[in-house]
Amino acid sequence: MKERGINNTFKKIIYESSEMVFLADDTYPYNIFYTNEAFDKTIGEKLEDNTLVGLGLDINSYIFSEEMIINFLDQEFVFNIELPQENGSNYFLFYKGKEMRAQGMPTKKQTGLFFKNVQDLIGIGQENFLTWISNSVKDILGYSPAEMTNVELCQFFHPEDLPKVHQLVLAGKNEITNSHFEARMLSSRGDYKWIDWNVNFVAGEFYAVGRDITEEKLAQEKNDWKNELTNLGEIVSKSGVWEIAIPENNVILSDGLYAIFETEKGRNFNIDQIITFFLPEFRSVFQKSLTELMAIGKDFDLKLKIKTNSSTEKWVRIIGKGQFKENSVSKVFGTIRDISDENDLLTELGLYKEMFEHSPESILISNISGEIIFTNQEANQKLGIVPKSGYSFKIGDFETKFSVEADWESHIHQLTNENNLIYKTQYTNLDKTEIHMEVNSCLVEINQIKYILSFARDITERVGLEKTLQESSEFLLHLTEQVPGALYQFVLDKEGQMKFSYLSPGIKELLGIKEGELKDFSDISLAINKVHSEDIALVLTSTVTSARTLKPWNCQFRVREKTDGQFKWVYGAAKPEQLESGDVVWYGYLTDITDQKKFEENLKSAREQAERASQIKSEFLSMISHELRTPLNAISGSVYTLLQDDHTSHQASALNTINFAVDNLIIMINDLLDYQKIEAGKLTLENNPMNLKEVVNQVVKGLEFHAKDSRNKLVLNIQEELNQDVKGDKVRLAQVLNNLVTNALKFTNNGEVEINVRLSENSEEKIKAYFSVKDTGIGIAKEHQSRIFNQFDQIQHSFSKKYGGTGLGLSITKRLLEQMDSQIGLESELGLGSTFFFEIVFEKTKKQLIPIQQKENVSLLPFSKIKLLMAEDNDVNALVLGKIIKKWGIDYDRVNNGQEAVDAVKNEKYDCVLMDIQMPVMDGFEATKIIKTISNIPVLALSAAAKQDLIEKIDQSGFTGYVSKPIDASELLKKIKEVLNQS
Repeated sequence: MKERGINNTFKKIIYESSEMVFLADDTYPYNIFYTNEAFDKTIGEKLEDNTLVGLGLDINSYIFSEEMIINFLDQEFVFNIELPQENGSNYFLFYKGKEMRAQGMPTKKQTGLFFKNVQDLIGIGQENFLTWISNSVKDILGYSPAEMTNVELCQFFHPEDLPKVHQLVLAGKNEITNSHFEARMLSSRGDYKWIDWNVNFVAGEFYAVGRDITEEKLAQEKNDWKNELTNLGEIVSKSGVWEIAIPENNVILSDGLYAIFETEKGRNFNIDQIITFFLPEFRSVFQKSLTELMAIGKDFDLKLKIKTNSSTEKWVRIIGKGQFKENSVSKVFGTIRDISDENDLLTELGLYKEMFEHSPESILISNISGEIIFTNQEANQKLGIVPKSGYSFKIGDFETKFSVEADWESHIHQLTNENNLIYKTQYTNLDKTEIHMEVNSCLVEINQIKYILSFARDITERVGLEKTLQESSEFLLHLTEQVPGALYQFVLDKEGQMKFSYLSPGIKELLGIKEGELKDFSDISLAINKVHSEDIALVLTSTVTSARTLKPWNCQFRVREKTDGQFKWVYGAAKPEQLESGDVVWYGYLTDITDQKKFEENLKSAREQAERASQIKSEFLSMISHELRTPLNAISGSVYTLLQDDHTSHQASALNTINFAVDNLIIMINDLLDYQKIEAGKLTLENNPMNLKEVVNQVVKGLEFHAKDSRNKLVLNIQEELNQDVKGDKVRLAQVLNNLVTNALKFTNNGEVEINVRLSENSEEKIKAYFSVKDTGIGIAKEHQSRIFNQFDQIQHSFSKKYGGTGLGLSITKRLLEQMDSQIGLESELGLGSTFFFEIVFEKTKKQLIPIQQKENVSLLPFSKIKLLMAEDNDVNALVLGKIIKKWGIDYDRVNNGQEAVDAVKNEKYDCVLMDIQMPVMDGFEATKIIKTISNIPVLALSAAAKQDLIEKIDQSGFTGYVSKPIDASELLKKIKEVLNQS
């Protein structure tokens, strides 16, 4: 080749280089005018056309490249290229040429054949378009490579899969090298093909390989559809499939079984866990059947009851079968179906059948031909049919009018049109006895088969009665004329005119009318003239009111008797009816009630006498209670003094028994007095400030010993929100709680009594508190629960012997709660315990901050220096109280009445007065009033009466405190200390 334009330095470089170098013109066909020896040996000797065109190069493709690849005779060579404009010459410089092919790599021809015959899609691209794609796109999507390159790729993807494509593009931008996804691509035929793409990103380009997985997807969708269909079938049929692989004993459950067992899907169960789903009485049956199935392949079909994970009980039908391999069981499987609804339906159908069988009406069911297919017991008895006798009957055998086929067909036709018929007929039973029947017949269709359902009621008696009534109509008319008093019809026409349109003959005797006057008595004025002058206005105004309101008229008035000028009492009643003409008509009667009025006067007098007797009873009970408390006071005080002396444990037990008996007597006396007050309506409730939590705590604390004595656990649960002051009756609330808790402890042994108090409603001015007393005692049977709130009532007489009591506690509790606008509730089950509960609304009270006056700390005088005055007329009470006081080391004087107490206070100095209320000469109230005018000495009231009965008089008289009889020595000492500290 010619050497042109090459200097010596460049020549040297060329010849010393082991790499290929050549030069070519910059004009077409780009003649190669210089080559080195390496190029000649490798390419030049085999090159027929020494041009770039002969090498198969398109120089325009490399005008922006610094490197080019030459494919020559199935070999690839890489050269660096320098363009004419770069070296300021008129030729191309190709240098550093070398062969690219590495060992084991395919040739270009091999690569071309590979890409031509590859079944997968192979593509190269940038951003969201392809720059090259394999020919396989034609077979898969039906496009030529040109149709798929350098165009927007998103148009080929299914709209639902575009988010995946966008995510892929974003991944490439974020330099995530590898991605995999499945997407649907639009083919040239208009359908979509599923392509599984693997995409790699390298230096801003992506290289993608896609495989057509449409058939796999369709197969998967078909399989998913079958699974979904199976799941839907399980849902509809409420069933599921189970399998146990042997010998691993792994349990596999379908989704339907997870739904039946109401547990989360996918949870693994072993055989023992599956068995626990069955109720205890069914487990042995299932376990035995499952064992036989797994051991010898014996199939089973059982109906059992399970308890689900949500504690729901269900009836299920479980079927088990085995699969054999080499003469041994290799796998067991089966189904479980929820048959609860079917079981309920069978039960319900059985109930309906029983209802039909035992219906008081005769029931006959026949087919469309009139053949009887069912009769109930009543029908069999009425018609003389013997069940299961083998004989068949038709409706016409008993209802003779249907023995003619045309009449029966007419009946069916009428039923088809009207669906239901009610008619009267006669049945003739097998004994030829005729029975009058009222039949309600209807046409029903079950499973496209028509039946006639007939309900037949025996109206033989009614027919006889109607006949009797018809025969007695004249008798009734005669009776109307002869009945005492008078029947009448009275008309008020639209012009305001009033008149009698009918008067029975009885009016003559009632109003003293002669036979000849009855015809002209239609004029209302004649009747008004008979009425007492004081009652005329009442009669007329009540009549006008009845006319305006169309409400019944009732009136009692006096009429003058003709003979002696005296008046008799008459009662009139009528019901008005407004006619279309506008007239108002009354249908009524008048009757003489003079004797009734006299009876009412006598009854009023008797009631007043009864009220006086009730007052006497009340006073008697009060006196008796006082007289009972007096000896009880002596007993209680004596026991107290004996317990303070030296005594043996046996004596202490006897003394405590006496104390217990005294307490029970006091409770019964209090119950009787409270009941008497409630019956007389004299029990009033206080409405004073109290702390709700403190009241409840005091009641519970007071009963702790009782609970311990009965070996019961006493539990109190009270919300802290109830630690607030409200207005109410502290004593009566405590009485209610005490009654309920005491009852609970009485009827519970070695158990627990739980008191719950919580806030159920809270407003600005009021709160509603919920109280409940729950025990684990003997409980109350349903049939007895309504009786326990009756006065003097216990469930059985043996209860009073075993548990004691008057039977008034719960009755008083109920009445007290009713006075508090509350109701007591009860939930109880025999042998399990009872819960009594109620709610009370309390008015909130606003606390007023009162400055606490600091009191000097004055120590109490020694008992030996204290002197008391005891005013007590009863010698026994005085003796017992004196012993108690002496035990404390306190000195005292005793007087017998209020006057002596006043004189003693005037003449002596005492530290405190113990004043009995009921005394001769002067009672404790009057004496205390006088003492308070001459001295500030504290006075304590002593009385056997309840404090609630005396509280007003105690406050008015100036008493410092109150102690009830029988006297509690510790309570008395506490009160004495309190009043001495205050004085």
